[in-house]
Amino acid sequence: MAPATEILIQVPRLRLPEARITLQGREIPYTIRRSTRARHLGLRASAEAGLVLTVPRGTAEEAIQNFLARHARWILRQLDWLHRKAASCPRYWPYGPTFPFAGEAHQVLIQQGPVAAVCRTDSRELRLTLRHPSIEGARRLLTRWLKAQATQVLRERTREVGARMGLAARRIYVRNLKRRWGSCWPGGSLSFSYRLVMAPPRILDYVVVHELAHLREPNHSPRFWALVAQHDPDPGEAKRWLRTLGPSLGV
Repeated sequence: MAPATEILIQVPRLRLPEARITLQGREIPYTIRRSTRARHLGLRASAEAGLVLTVPRGTAEEAIQNFLARHARWILRQLDWLHRKAASCPRYWPYGPTFPFAGEAHQVLIQQGPVAAVCRTDSRELRLTLRHPSIEGARRLLTRWLKAQATQVLRERTREVGARMGLAARRIYVRNLKRRWGSCWPGGSLSFSYRLVMAPPRILDYVVVHELAHLREPNHSPRFWALVAQHDPDPGEAKRWLRTLGPSLGV
């Protein structure tokens, strides 16, 4: 008997839909995120996502328009802030057309198939396969894949860079850190944000050097920065990159 052939069905490229509304004579673009869990309409604004409206399933269009009109002052104030920040903070999938991995822009292609999986191709594509394709399902799958990739890369780089520096971490953790890119714990354990795998390898290596240096110098003293400078050609450039573009990394 011939082996069964796996058939993958290409679905339309999934991105969060966009809309526009006119408030006080200004045309305001926003992204719509429909949610089965949300109970109320909600708004948030960020440089990496823009203005995002969360809409519970079944919400009438009139209710959406009234909600936006009631919050016009807040929206216009946030829009001015976004204009100042957007130039330095790109919008990635699902808010934009591409997604970064190892510092390179990748097209996100979603397929329907029997097994959930992510495949990175030589043509800079991230092919996501799901049984029931959706934005939220794709985000969850991509997050799990990124964490697995980050765990492998960060453990390898920490050991390699540590050998060069003459330093070794007792344990290496890769986590969903919210407020920092890495941390050094008493006892010699290091933690890193999984989002670093989205950044250029040069930036990831800077964070690895930074945290390894804390194993010898626990504060940010001149001796600490001298140690970092011995193993990083331009730590200032890496810090500027993380401060400017780091907030855009995420799913």
